[in-house]
Amino acid sequence: MRRTRSPLLVALAAFAVVAFGIALLAIVDLALPKPWDGVVLEADAPGTLMVSAVVGGSGAHRAGIRPGDRIVGIDRGLLRSPIHAAELLGRRRIGETVPYLVRRDGEVEEVRVELGRRHLAGPAYFYAALLGMLFFAVGSFVLLRQPRLRAAQVFFLVCVLFLLFLVCRLRPPSYSLVDRFLLSTGTFALLFLPACFLHFFLIFPEPIPLRPRAGEADYPARRRRWMALLVGIYLLPPVALAAGLFHAAWRGETVRLISGVPVAAWWLMAFFMACGLAALAAGYRRVRDARLRRGVALILIGSVAGLVPFLVTAVTAPEALTSDRLAPWGLALLGLVPITFAIAIVRFGLLDIRVMLRRSLAYSVLTAGVTLLYAGGIALFNRVTAGTALAASPWFPVVFALAIALLFDPLRRRSQGLVDGALFGERARLQEAMRELTEAFGARVDLQSVVRDLVERLPELLDLRFAALYLVREGRLVRVAGPENLPEQLPDEAELHELVAQRGRLARVAELAAPGVETPGAAPLLARLAADGVEWIGDLSSTRRRIGFAVFSGPRGQLILDGEEVGLLGALLGQAALALEAGLLVEERTRQAELERELEIASAIQAELLPHSLSLGAGWRVAAACRPARHVGGDFFAELPGPRPGAGALVFGDVAGKSVSGALMMMAAHEALQSLAFTHRDPATLLTVANQRLYRLGGKKGFVAIAWIAVSEDGSGIDYALAGQPQLLVRGAAGAVRELPLPEHRLPLGALLNNGYQVCRAAVAPGEVVLGYSDGVLEAQSPSGEQFGDRRLAEVLRGLSGEPQAVVDGVLAAVRQFAGDAEPYDDITLVAIARDREEAPCVASS
Repeated sequence: MRRTRSPLLVALAAFAVVAFGIALLAIVDLALPKPWDGVVLEADAPGTLMVSAVVGGSGAHRAGIRPGDRIVGIDRGLLRSPIHAAELLGRRRIGETVPYLVRRDGEVEEVRVELGRRHLAGPAYFYAALLGMLFFAVGSFVLLRQPRLRAAQVFFLVCVLFLLFLVCRLRPPSYSLVDRFLLSTGTFALLFLPACFLHFFLIFPEPIPLRPRAGEADYPARRRRWMALLVGIYLLPPVALAAGLFHAAWRGETVRLISGVPVAAWWLMAFFMACGLAALAAGYRRVRDARLRRGVALILIGSVAGLVPFLVTAVTAPEALTSDRLAPWGLALLGLVPITFAIAIVRFGLLDIRVMLRRSLAYSVLTAGVTLLYAGGIALFNRVTAGTALAASPWFPVVFALAIALLFDPLRRRSQGLVDGALFGERARLQEAMRELTEAFGARVDLQSVVRDLVERLPELLDLRFAALYLVREGRLVRVAGPENLPEQLPDEAELHELVAQRGRLARVAELAAPGVETPGAAPLLARLAADGVEWIGDLSSTRRRIGFAVFSGPRGQLILDGEEVGLLGALLGQAALALEAGLLVEERTRQAELERELEIASAIQAELLPHSLSLGAGWRVAAACRPARHVGGDFFAELPGPRPGAGALVFGDVAGKSVSGALMMMAAHEALQSLAFTHRDPATLLTVANQRLYRLGGKKGFVAIAWIAVSEDGSGIDYALAGQPQLLVRGAAGAVRELPLPEHRLPLGALLNNGYQVCRAAVAPGEVVLGYSDGVLEAQSPSGEQFGDRRLAEVLRGLSGEPQAVVDGVLAAVRQFAGDAEPYDDITLVAIARDREEAPCVASS
């Protein structure tokens, strides 16, 4: 199933790309070669050109410009704005000397400033930028692992805003338009950062009770209240900022700014942050899982330790955020926020990011360490060999590079082996046991042993609380092994098989039930499993059919399956599916063999129901045969009491349906005709009464085609009635074949409740043969799909002798030759009646 892209995710991705581009612009702009005087303007006094700091050794420093001075002119022109100053400096070149007008202590004096190359910001800004990138990396990782989890989306937004604030707002300000844009961007980020921070902790680790859940009775009303709360949280900081600026302008007062934001707004942000931490503490109390509680506690400690010093420093000593000497004290602890969050994810699986590549992280750190070791060794070797004949050789760089390439990878792999043995020894044993179990599944067809390994041995290996197995039985999932508290039966949803298969046969229930995942049919099933403690669900399907699901609880301890274990477990489930399918096939074959034996017995019993001989009286010879398409069929023939005392009648029928269902209906029709014939000798009455009984018995679906034949009263021919059977054929003594007329009313028995039947009479000359047959003869098919048909039947009959048994055997042989190896399409019944001048004994039927 193709998952649709969420507009919110697209918007978040676009915002992140723009934000990261702006952050790169802020860093790269500082490194561009521009004429610079060494003046750092006051960020919290926009437009005043107030000097906040002077870079040591710069032209402004040598000219005597000090913090607190105000630049009022450049190149003997009065300045209108910082952008105007940037335009004037842009016309100059590096190394030129430019006259400056500086206001100091109420007086204006001219100084000459030599323009130098703009230097990269100091260590304070470098640390702030690095910290912002760390926030962005952690937030991006969380969003990539849980893109549809709302808490992950809001956390990512918090990290992006931290990036913009640290990189743009703490950037040393200068005159240019780019500086103004970047500082404004940082202010924007700072305004909305506390609101996002509070929003995140209102829904993490668990949503507060105020947040509605889908399916609640008052969900629409609660959702409106929740959305109103969020809108208020996000709008309050900018509204407070606008109100403060308007109030100050109305009273003609100067607003004190900290990082471009009024002090009152900072206090509001501190209040938001405090509310967010309080919400996190409340969430810690609501979490019941001990492992998650430890993770939430770690984040709470890191947030308090990182944010409180930052907020206190920003309000009481804002210069500490940009000063190279004081910045480590103001910003150092802020790094605890992303670091503790990353540790909580890695160790405790917060935000449902339970599959962490911890081994890959260890490998990355190890590779970085080996790389640094090699770099140090190379530098030391170059220093030792500098100026020697070895270093002067033209082959030295080539041989040295090859030696590095040949030694680096083996050393890295050897080191990884040591790390595996020291840190991941238990995982290595677990993986080896899972591989052995996978191989064992591939060699088994015993269903019970496969079930036992899945439900008993696998939980022991993975330290799970329980496992259960559901197999598809008659369109439902039936629990065949596992705890009794799990549902005994569940609906079998095809879309759930597809969703789990798309994730490599194994998926977390919380991931499948997360908002944005399209599982309307499977949602109740997933909710039921989650409520019973099921954490993982594995698909057991082959290329031929759906077999079932294996469900697993979470681990008892701290074990978290990483990518390699999940892949191994998916492969194990694939082998288990094949083994289960083989076991099920063996069971099905066994049941099929038992059924075939039972059908053979039923076929023998049904054959015993057919009479061994048939007779219509002296002067008539009869032969009959019935060949079911399968073990048992719906065709039959029988001898009934005739319309006159001492006279008999023949009847043969064809039930709608084959195999067991047809045989059951055949027995009902046979019994009805046999019992009714004693009290209803008139054929029209007999068929009418039998029709009503079969109509009620078959529920309007059990049709029976019947042909009734008896010798006419004068003995010169036959009386016959047809109810759904084909026309009777007569073969003359010379071989000519003719059809007997069809009665006007001839619907099968059981088709309509009130239905009448007509008895017809036909003359049969001595030596002529009357052939009655079911539609299975005409509908017999060749391997190419062609039907036998009435024309071919007439041709076959024309070429046979006048003996009834020869006629029956000849038609059967012709049909068998025509059909070849094709499976019989329908049951076949044949009845042949011949008139003879001499009385003849009855002839056995086949």
